[in-house]
Amino acid sequence: MSLSAITFLYPAMLAGLMVLPIVWLLIRSAPRAPKQITFPAARLLRGLKSQRRDVQRAPIWQTILRCLILTLLIVAAARPVMNRNEFVQNNGAILIIVDNGWSSASEWSQYRSALDQIINKARFDLQSVYIARTAPEAAGATTWKLPDIVGPLSPRGAQDLIGRLQPRPWAADYFALSDLISNQQEMNTTIGSVLWLSDQMANPGKSELAEELLQIAPITVIEPTINDRMAVRSLIRSRTGLIATLSHNRSDTARTINLLARGERGSVLLRHNAEIAADTEQTELTVLLPSDIANAIQTVGVEGRESAATVFQTGARWQQRRVGVIVSSGDSPAVLSDRYFFLDRALSPYAEVIYQPLGKLLEQKVDILVATGPISGLGSQHKNLERWVNDGGMLVRFAGDSSTEIGNEFLPVTLRLGNRDFGGSMSWEKPKRLLDFPETSPFFGITIPPEITITRQLLAEPDPDILSKTWARLTDGTPLITSSAQNAGRLVLFHVTPWADWSNLPMSGLFVELWQRILPLASPSNPNSGELQTSLPPQSVLDGFGQAHQPDAMILPLRAPLATPTPRHPPGIYGENGQAVALNLGPFLGSLANDVTWPSGIDKRKITDHNQIDLAALCLIGALLLLLVDGLTLLAVHHVSLRRNRQSNAVTSTLIALAMLGTSTITVMLSSTTDGNAATLQEAALSPRLAYFETGVAPVDRLSQAGMAGLTEILRRRSAADLSSVDGVNPETDELSFYPLIYWPLVDGQKPFSERARDRLNKYLENGGMILIDSRDREVEPARLRRLLAGLEIPILDRAPGDHIVFRSFYLLDHAYGRFSAPIWLDARPDQRLDGVASVLFGGNDWASAWMLPEGREEMRAEDISPRQREMAFRFGVNLVMYALTGSYKGDQVHLPAILERLGR
Repeated sequence: MSLSAITFLYPAMLAGLMVLPIVWLLIRSAPRAPKQITFPAARLLRGLKSQRRDVQRAPIWQTILRCLILTLLIVAAARPVMNRNEFVQNNGAILIIVDNGWSSASEWSQYRSALDQIINKARFDLQSVYIARTAPEAAGATTWKLPDIVGPLSPRGAQDLIGRLQPRPWAADYFALSDLISNQQEMNTTIGSVLWLSDQMANPGKSELAEELLQIAPITVIEPTINDRMAVRSLIRSRTGLIATLSHNRSDTARTINLLARGERGSVLLRHNAEIAADTEQTELTVLLPSDIANAIQTVGVEGRESAATVFQTGARWQQRRVGVIVSSGDSPAVLSDRYFFLDRALSPYAEVIYQPLGKLLEQKVDILVATGPISGLGSQHKNLERWVNDGGMLVRFAGDSSTEIGNEFLPVTLRLGNRDFGGSMSWEKPKRLLDFPETSPFFGITIPPEITITRQLLAEPDPDILSKTWARLTDGTPLITSSAQNAGRLVLFHVTPWADWSNLPMSGLFVELWQRILPLASPSNPNSGELQTSLPPQSVLDGFGQAHQPDAMILPLRAPLATPTPRHPPGIYGENGQAVALNLGPFLGSLANDVTWPSGIDKRKITDHNQIDLAALCLIGALLLLLVDGLTLLAVHHVSLRRNRQSNAVTSTLIALAMLGTSTITVMLSSTTDGNAATLQEAALSPRLAYFETGVAPVDRLSQAGMAGLTEILRRRSAADLSSVDGVNPETDELSFYPLIYWPLVDGQKPFSERARDRLNKYLENGGMILIDSRDREVEPARLRRLLAGLEIPILDRAPGDHIVFRSFYLLDHAYGRFSAPIWLDARPDQRLDGVASVLFGGNDWASAWMLPEGREEMRAEDISPRQREMAFRFGVNLVMYALTGSYKGDQVHLPAILERLGR
């Protein structure tokens, strides 16, 4: 330990060391022992005992020991601090700006360390804190905005808020933060310094915001020690594997990374070692893979860099389909290469193309069949083809040449006889162009080149549902591409040929884009449902660290074309089966090579691992130990019995009192320098409150906290139960016995509890605790609960009868109302030792969403809850808490008629 790392908060107290020489002289100023002189008459006094003792000078070791004790007490009063972080001067409140956009995730542990150091210093200096975040959050029904600046906060309150901060999987909005700060005039007059936790990446509005903040207070930018930005920009499927493009910052030296490809449930399928060359900002990596392994890839990421930008999800479009082109058995390779040239060029980069007769293609179980005219061999394979389509296959058909008809079977629409010719010798019409694709089409969002023209087409008979079957149409409204569902399968018809005689569509890049949209609709793992989704609901989304989790009510369905990730559409998988689309962050990011140019006058510092430590407690402990050593040594030297001598008893009592005083002083000092758990436990014991289990999934935890806080407020308004603020608890580490009711939302993929956590939960239930378990998805079968909670002593559950006490403990209800209206299950045989009160209740009504107050956290509110449903959910919540607090006393009312009858006798 270096002495330069120690700072004194109250250096003036060290002036007390000047009294040490005086103390030394006082201890050593006792008179010397008298000299003995032989006197003959002294023999008469032999045998006499004197009751007076001459004062002797204290030993030198004792003098040094006592001076050292005094020195430690003086130094403790001066409050020595090791590794003092001089981020700011103590001249006002602190504004902490936390960059919590996607770029902060990979170094978030350093950000948290820096935030802890800042709050620790604010605690020492008694400074208030304002906290601003740069990443927007969901707000309202469909929009988002930057969170309000929170403050002024005490250091303890700021620590609680910082503990809930998480990086977001989208970009920061510095322009919105500039507007927020400019509107906080009262804050601008009170802050004395600005601490900005940010990386070195240039972003729009970042330097401009720094210039504005310099007009308010000095700025200190605290940066991570490592400047290593990286994102997976694109992932392309090739015939031999995959091609990944990485965007990164420039570096003077080469870097080595591991590219990880994961399959279903996160299993690692590939670890590819690659080198990023020096002084480059983009790297293309080619990985050779077999087709079956490439098909199984769900995500590709960079090992060791946890960020939503370094995770690229594949979606349904990634899997390579097997496309069978129906040909006649006598077609030669030369004919195939000539007739199917444009079709093969459009399909082969993204699918495995097979040219064979219909019977052999059906035997090979291809995903898509393509017929470029009349279906060859249909007569003998009619039933097999019909069965294949009904079971989920996709048949794509094209118009034949001018001399043949394609028939009237296996078509999505009814065709007219002949075909329509534009621009011919017998036609006054010019070649037609394409209209923009409708929203009901899977091609919606694709840009149509103006040079695409149609000279001939097959005409469809006007049906009542022709518009719903049309995927593409010409400027005159006639269909060009039609489709319809046939049971689980689908029929698609191009009203032109696949070669360039009727149109130049097959020669264009648009033809390739159309096939890129068609191929995913034939999902090999999940048969097509037959109906297209125009609005793709979220299936799983990524957090800031690139970890997938279930979406919450704040995330909206996605529509084509893909938009930049936002709080309403975070990166993730949207849609189902063959329409599952992967929304990734990397493709929407700009260059990562540019570093921000900070204005002059800004102080820049790196994040360190050295936290500020208060040494006053150590000094007090040292003084106490030396004091005990001094007392014990004094007793040993003078051979005094601790049980018989009153003076020794007094000394012993004094030592014990000093020890207790020192211990209490140390405890106070430690509690003032740390935020320890004892104070929290004491508050929980003295102030009843509700709690919820922390799942580790940030949206679910925020929803649980808001719901339980809303229920607490409703109880305060409508009953005499004045409960304190809600706590989030972890059964692995927290004491549960102080909470009468704990809300437990279930999430998929939860890790099994450790033996310690199971013991805590079992003890909590055994001693009268109550847990409300919420599956949040209307799924209320107790068998599912058994699977998720293996190892816990969960009692046998049964469906709650309509006359159960929980339905009349405060309000008279008939159902466990929540966001949904599923039944509730509870102990079938509750323990009579616990007054017959159920310890476990289980349902799937998403109570937390329904218990949120309408005026709070608007961005988290579910839109599908009516005011009537929310009111009934509030009433059930009040009943539930009353049942947990008061037990089954309301059950006595069922005996009220019998009691009145007996009183009447």
